[in-house]
Formats: sequence, structure tokens, C-alpha cells
Amino acid sequence: MTIASLVISIIALCAAVGNLTWQLALYLLNGPRIRVRMAVGAVGRGGLVTVPVENVKDLTKTFASLEQQGYAQPVLAVHVVNHGRLGVELLDFGIEVPKGVRLKPLADAITDTPMPFVLEPHREGTWALPFHHVVSLVEASQATWPNEAHPVRASVRRAGGRIVYAKQTLRMALPGPEST
Repeated sequence: MTIASLVISIIALCAAVGNLTWQLALYLLNGPRIRVRMAVGAVGRGGLVTVPVENVKDLTKTFASLEQQGYAQPVLAVHVVNHGRLGVELLDFGIEVPKGVRLKPLADAITDTPMPFVLEPHREGTWALPFHHVVSLVEASQATWPNEAHPVRASVRRAGGRIVYAKQTLRMALPGPEST
């Protein structure tokens, strides 16, 4: 009888672990899951054209090429996709450098969906800011911390305070301070 009790106990333990694992998987899959991607581009001709930052070799050439096509205002775009099963409220978007200095556009945001915005399941949204703000943030960071790199990354802030960052970064080579 003890062997039968042991077998039944092992089966019950396996069923309990399986049930707990399934409940954890459902909990993680049922909530909102957002992915943030960063792109550079330009606004013009009634639209916004973007290129993922990982495909950009030279920012100057990219912006010049877009301007030749009629897209004159350079921007940094933030694409957000909700892969989860619940909507999520996005409070704002911005960019930051590694030291934690964050820029949040207040008046110059380029979008047709103002923040805060509820991003429904399996939907996406795009927000952009003029590229001169990115240059200003990098210049200010470089003046404050001159011996460090200042890659820029995009982020969105969810309701509840959690910030979700883009995996990509944009490295900009600005001229260093003139030496005399």
C-alpha cells in the first residue's frame, strides 16, 4: 500500500506544479505587453516617413535623402506595439541618455493621438519629436559629462509609473569642444 500512496502523491505533486505553471503563464500572457522601437525620419508631403535606427548608417545622408524627397522636418519617432491581451494607458513618451537625463516633449510632439493614450491589444501607435530636441539633449549631456558616450534611447511611461525602453540606441557623433 505504501508504493501506491507514493505514486499517487507524486502524480498529485506533478499536477499541482503543472497547474501552478499554467496559472503563472496565463497571468503573464493576459496583461499588456508593449514593445517600444525607435526610428529616425522626417515629416512632409502630408505624412511621416521613418527608418529603424538599426538601419541608419549616416544620419546626415539619411536626412538629406529624405529632404530631397520632400520630407523636410527631421524627427525621432517612437513606435509602440501592444502584443498583450489587455489595453495599457501610455502617459507620455520621451528620450534619455544613460545618466538618466530624460527629455519629454511638451508642445512639439508630432502625433495624431495625444498622450495620455490607451493602447488597445494588438494595436500600435507612433509619436515623434523634432530631431533638434535630440541634438540639444546630447549636447547638454556631452557638456555635463564630456568623457562619456551619450547614446539616446526612446521610452514610454505607462500608467503606474513603469517606463518601457526601446532596445535600440542611437549613437550620435557630435564634434567635441574646440581646443586652443
